[in-house]
Amino acid sequence: MSKKPFHYELKNQVSGSAEIRMYGYIGKYDEFDYKRFQQVFRDALQTHSDLTIRMHCGGGSVYEGLAIYDLILNSEGHTKVIVEGMAASMGGVIALAGDEIEMNDNAFFMMHAVTAGCFGNKNDFKNGIQQIENCEERLGKIFGERTKADEKTIKNWFDSGQDHWLSSDKCLELGICDRVIKPTKKRKTGQEAENITNKTPEEAFECFNLYPEPPEENYINQHTEMKKEAIFAALAAAGLAGKLTASSSDKEFEQHLEELFGKAKRTDTLENELKEFKETQAEVLISAALKSGKITASERDEWIKDATQNYALVAKSLERMSGKPDPNAGLERQKPAVDGDSHELLNGREKWTFSEWQEKDPKGLERLNEEAQEEFEKLFNAEFED
Repeated sequence: MSKKPFHYELKNQVSGSAEIRMYGYIGKYDEFDYKRFQQVFRDALQTHSDLTIRMHCGGGSVYEGLAIYDLILNSEGHTKVIVEGMAASMGGVIALAGDEIEMNDNAFFMMHAVTAGCFGNKNDFKNGIQQIENCEERLGKIFGERTKADEKTIKNWFDSGQDHWLSSDKCLELGICDRVIKPTKKRKTGQEAENITNKTPEEAFECFNLYPEPPEENYINQHTEMKKEAIFAALAAAGLAGKLTASSSDKEFEQHLEELFGKAKRTDTLENELKEFKETQAEVLISAALKSGKITASERDEWIKDATQNYALVAKSLERMSGKPDPNAGLERQKPAVDGDSHELLNGREKWTFSEWQEKDPKGLERLNEEAQEEFEKLFNAEFED
């Protein structure tokens, strides 16, 4: 007979923890038994110092459960058990092996008498009863050691013939769990449920109110779906959600965020390059103005700062300014005519862009600005104006 699948998944490996999910029943032909559990448990502790066991267990074999209980209790690693739905019967006993025990607000523990079947003669039945009583004595000792329940209460769990379902608050009172995990996500009102695309990213995050008060500890793997929901809302509000939906997988969210981070990094690089280019342009412009006597050396840094911020405006302002008297005023420089009225420097460089001029012949670019302002502005406008 084939065994049902056992849920085991590593999580948060960077932080040194692993996660095992005990969802189902305990037994050789159920979701997990001692043989399979101990293998993944030992493997996890070889490389992870902390272990989280998430439990939604309806109970099962007493002997398989006790073996798992001893394995967890005697391990060197730190084990935290989180009861998500129920820890019933032997599931509750296993949960008590954790160094820390937490319960979701709506989770339950259940205790009851040990049940068994028997076939044979009267001695077989007597032995069966003795076996049940031995098991209940062993389980009662575990409850007595690991909880605040008194002997009378524990005895009643076994002798009443009833299933005793304990709420998370009652378990906290009896010391069965150390902490109750209260929900932090609030139900959205009709007003809050309005079209999220009309909100800013900050408003979108605020709608979910994930952490109204700073948590006392960093509980890894808690509220994963709510975090995804908040991330999606913020991305959608900023117009960056792309093909993501609220139901997209963790992997799809991870890939999308990596893509956004990559684009942001490239944008930063381009912004830095543009800043350097603007600063170089400003220096060329102001050096020409300084040389022509339009500004003084003491004003140079301030003019460069203004030109970096608004090159076109500063260039036009300098164009209207008169500089120191030019001894060559009134004299026309002899320029060889190339391609009609084009400046001699443009000969063979008609296809150069403004950036290419800066890279290949910055002094020529400065001379072009002095001697052929119109050609200089054409180059500039072609590259920097829409």
